[in-house]
Amino acid sequence: MTHRVFMLNYGCSVNKAEGEAMAGVLIKNGFELVKSEDEADIVVVNTCGVKTPTENKILNRLSTIEKSKKIIVTGCLPKIIGVEKIVGVREVDGILGPAVGEEIIEAVKKVLEGIKYIDLNGGNFSNLLPCFRENKVIGKIVISQGCKGACSYCATRFARGMLKSYSIDEIVSAIMMRINEGAKEIWLSSQDNSIYGLDRGNNIVELLEKISQINRLFLVRIGMMNPLGILKHIDDLIGILKREKFFKFVHIPLQSGSNKVLKDMNRGYSIEDFMEIISRIRKDIPNVSIETDIIVGYPTESDEDFEETLRVISEIKPDFLNISKFYPRPNTPAFKLPKLSTQKISERSRKLSEISSKIKEERNRIWIGWEGLVIIDEIGTVPGSFIARNIYYKPVVIKQPVKLGSFAIVRVTSCKPNFLIGEVIKNGLKEEEVLNLLRN
Repeated sequence: MTHRVFMLNYGCSVNKAEGEAMAGVLIKNGFELVKSEDEADIVVVNTCGVKTPTENKILNRLSTIEKSKKIIVTGCLPKIIGVEKIVGVREVDGILGPAVGEEIIEAVKKVLEGIKYIDLNGGNFSNLLPCFRENKVIGKIVISQGCKGACSYCATRFARGMLKSYSIDEIVSAIMMRINEGAKEIWLSSQDNSIYGLDRGNNIVELLEKISQINRLFLVRIGMMNPLGILKHIDDLIGILKREKFFKFVHIPLQSGSNKVLKDMNRGYSIEDFMEIISRIRKDIPNVSIETDIIVGYPTESDEDFEETLRVISEIKPDFLNISKFYPRPNTPAFKLPKLSTQKISERSRKLSEISSKIKEERNRIWIGWEGLVIIDEIGTVPGSFIARNIYYKPVVIKQPVKLGSFAIVRVTSCKPNFLIGEVIKNGLKEEEVLNLLRN
């Protein structure tokens, strides 16, 4: 009998990569992956615990799963909030921690036999495990687990632990696997890409150098890097970003525009450090896309501190801005601090969102009339539409028939705050044409 498994994946690209590996391992071992809970014998809920709203969303979803279904909960949440809180919402049959690999098979088999399975310390994930990717164009590679920081608000470190980098050989081999399976876009993900390799005696630049030597057609998105790690390698990283295989895109979390709040958060860098990084990257790559993150309403954030955040965001004009309202996470130093009023936090979040929307539309208007190379990497939300990315990782919505994973020449005709709108000028480009365009 073939048992059917339905997977719910939440969280960051690291968690999604681990979910895809669990799915691949299950399929390899004879299980059938189904698209709905109703079809399944067992439901695997791969959780995230970074924010309170995400936690609430997951726990609510857990409570709605049909009572007759077997359930396994994996991911960060069990280690952050504890097993007791999860089973208090809904009795489950198995609980695992993050970075699950082949252990999912043992867990599923035990649960199907009626045996409870709890192991929060497995963590045997590998990038070389078989992988079931919902988006065949994108290959997600986890370059490390954990971090070396101790941010006062972060609970993820309790789940992921200290830094553990995967070997350069494993990562390069995994990228080759994804490319051979049809991936054209590679995402390098971790809690902080900038500190990769510090536990192994190498570094992020050495890894990127090796990746750039892979003689195949693909594009690399370097995931989030914290300012402290970037500063140590700034010139080398800029040199890497300028190469043909890399999107001209950086994700550098700011979190606050106030040095006082950054110190309270234990972030370890200053606003001046952040501004220097942005200035140096933009000097060499003027059109580089900048993504950053802001936490609004940290307990020690005064009105003046928030105004500083507005000033910094207005000055750097990021292409992408992720705004998170502060929520205290269990066992963190910030959990003990008196919380600002919900009304104040919401008001600040709204104000920052309005400014961000104007900045994003202003940044996007610059691209109207641009013609150039894109990769078609997603199906759009509107029927018949597709999402493409140019070399600066700008999303371009296309409403013409194109093939996922193909490259095309487009003209940008208009924009919205969150995306560009374009039309295809030339489709079905050959590999040599694409390589020539990337090199130029």
